[in-house]
Parts: sequence; structure tokens; C-alpha cells
Amino acid sequence: MNLARLARVLLASAKARNVNGLVYQLRRRFHSDGLQYGLRRDLAEPFEAPDAKIPLTIRAMRQSDVTILLETDTQQMSERGSYVRMQRLDFLREGIGQCYVAATNSDEPCYMQCLLTSADNSRIQRYFNGGFPTLAADEALIEYAFTPEGQQGQGIMPAAMARIAEKAADLGARRVITFVDHENVPALKGCQRSGFRPYLIRNDRWLLFRRRVSYQPLPAGARFPFDTETASSAEGPHRVS
Repeated sequence: MNLARLARVLLASAKARNVNGLVYQLRRRFHSDGLQYGLRRDLAEPFEAPDAKIPLTIRAMRQSDVTILLETDTQQMSERGSYVRMQRLDFLREGIGQCYVAATNSDEPCYMQCLLTSADNSRIQRYFNGGFPTLAADEALIEYAFTPEGQQGQGIMPAAMARIAEKAADLGARRVITFVDHENVPALKGCQRSGFRPYLIRNDRWLLFRRRVSYQPLPAGARFPFDTETASSAEGPHRVS
């Protein structure tokens, strides 16, 4: 993350009076060692997308959706809500890839997520400071999922993510990847319901505001950490030296 983006992260936390969030962001970039699951979905494999509790339509994101989804002046915003919205606003300003929304019957956006392809590789590496592997010609990256607090609890994320991932086929991709922190079990379960499976581990280390990322492939058939049938070879993430 460059200095300008870091400054915006800290400003968002300060504006929200989120002292804990401000301290967390500084500590994380000063010294931290994080582990994330790399998840992948093969679009050629048959998969029935789950339904949400409300009807959804997937469409390309419009500028008017940005204001509705990422409005910071809302009573329902969570403690990290300002930071999460700032992240997505910052990314949208870059104009990388194609972003989609899930909309209700009244065409109100209730979820967003973006697809990036190998055509975006150079911009992905620059924007995310090397935080993602270089995409193959037939791969897409799905990132920046967001459901407003008032719409959560309706099963929107897995239903929408599954369908947005399938849009990658229109962009020339056969596989879609994403990354989730190994401790974020709700997000991992949502990705599982969207048809994604673990395929590697990302070790994300920060030291004195410099980032170093490394990857460890998982064996074929590796399962999620919460799966009770997990094989011993895939019981959880292993640190990469």
C-alpha cells in the first residue's frame, strides 16, 4: 500500500472515531504475519447457486449504486463500516476490472463485488502491492465483497457471489479465485456455498510498512478448516518460511 492509500485508511478510521481500528491498521503494517486461504472455483464444474431469502438480480454496477451502497452517513454502520467503505471507494476510483451488484426487486443494490482478469495484472500488482498472484490468461479474481449492514442476514453474499463469479466466463475466464483470512469462518462458509474450494495458503507479512507475500499450494481435494471430514494433510494453514 502506498503512502497516499495508507493516509486515506487512517483518515477513514479517524473520521469514524474508530480508535481501535486506527491502532490496528498501524500495528498491522508495522509488524504482522497473516494467513489467508486462496479459494478457487472451476466454472466448468456443474454448480447450482444458492438462493438468498430475497429475490436478486445481478447487473453491472452504476455510479448511482456507489452512493447507495457506500454511504457513510448511516445509523446502521458497524464499527469497521467506515474503513470497509473507504477501501471500496478507493478501489472504485481506480477503475480496475468490472464491478457488479446484486439488486432487489425494486432495483436497489444490496451487494457489490468486482471481477478482475489477466488483462488487469499490472494494475492489480501495483494497486495491491503484490498481494495477489499473477492471473493466468483463463483466470479471474473476485474481490471487495460488501453487503450493507441493514441487508445482512439474508443469505445475499453466497447467492450473489456465486452468480457474479459466473460472469467471469463472459470475460474469458474458466477459473475464479479469491482470498479470505483463515480466521474469518463466516466468509469462508459463504465462499464454500458459492462453489469455492481451498487451493493454496497465502502468508502475508508486514514489517516496517513493507509487505512480503508468499504462497503454499494445498493438496488436491483440500477442505475448509471447519469441515469435520478434513483430511490430516489439509487440517489448516501452515506457515510458509
